[in-house]
Amino acid sequence: MIRRAILSSGTRAPEATSDPAILRRLAEGELDALGELYDRYHAYVRRFLTHATSDADDVDDLVHATFLTAAQCAARYDGRPSCRPWLIGIAAQLLRRRRRAFGTFLAVAASLRNHRAAAFDPRPALQARSDVERALSRLSEAKRATLLLAEVEGLSCPEIAAALGVPIGTVWTRLHTARRELRALLEENDGP
Repeated sequence: MIRRAILSSGTRAPEATSDPAILRRLAEGELDALGELYDRYHAYVRRFLTHATSDADDVDDLVHATFLTAAQCAARYDGRPSCRPWLIGIAAQLLRRRRRAFGTFLAVAASLRNHRAAAFDPRPALQARSDVERALSRLSEAKRATLLLAEVEGLSCPEIAAALGVPIGTVWTRLHTARRELRALLEENDGP
């Protein structure tokens, strides 16, 4: 009723700023735009990174690094109505770089070759995970990221391809293989 009265008096309700407009302002150096972008999307970025990594300390660092990186490359934003896939793609790229830098991916790959090492993980956080989370952690980084972007973040295959900078055929292949491997790992956990 109040909204109708305001609208009928000629005053319009404020409209939300579009993502492309926020990115344009950010590219021009307006720091308030970074705050708006963060408020709008930090929960999505955090959720993706929480599922993609087992190190809670990394999540906070990577969320902030994602938005700082977005501020640095805001001028190159392609104008899509929603910048959520773009931001999650930045987060995925940062996660990949961080893992490479610290050698985490090599350690996981080595442990997957040795089933006893893969079955035992000294980090208590991983031991407390559900079967699904443990199975996800055994997927390769590329397959896990693709699966999480599709299933948890709800991105389409073209959006995932753009976010990760890979051909769409690679996304389809990774997604198909990740789902098949995840099913096999879950069935393995259900076994005797």
